[in-house]
Amino acid sequence: MGLALFKEKRLSQRRKLTGLLPGRMILAETKADIVCRPVDVSQHGMGIVVAKELTLGAEVVLLARGKPVRMTVAWGQPDFGKQDMFRYGLVTVEHDDDLEDIFVQAGCLR
Repeated sequence: MGLALFKEKRLSQRRKLTGLLPGRMILAETKADIVCRPVDVSQHGMGIVVAKELTLGAEVVLLARGKPVRMTVAWGQPDFGKQDMFRYGLVTVEHDDDLEDIFVQAGCLR
């Protein structure tokens, strides 16, 4: 058996995506659009790749299924191998919001 190199912080499994968002993503403070590519999703979190730097702790909103889903930027780092791109981890603010279900209903899972 091999040793784990890191401890997974998510409570549920990550799911691969088609690269499409099931709605519009905006910064809560300015209402500016965030042009991004979703990479993976779990019940209460998602990973995105974006060309714009985001502030840790910033609130973003996914406008999908007629309901806003509020999330905060939990972590960020330069995206490996892609110049001027950044990868971020987002986590839902409300525990009742199920991101995985939103992506499944929109047909955005691989």
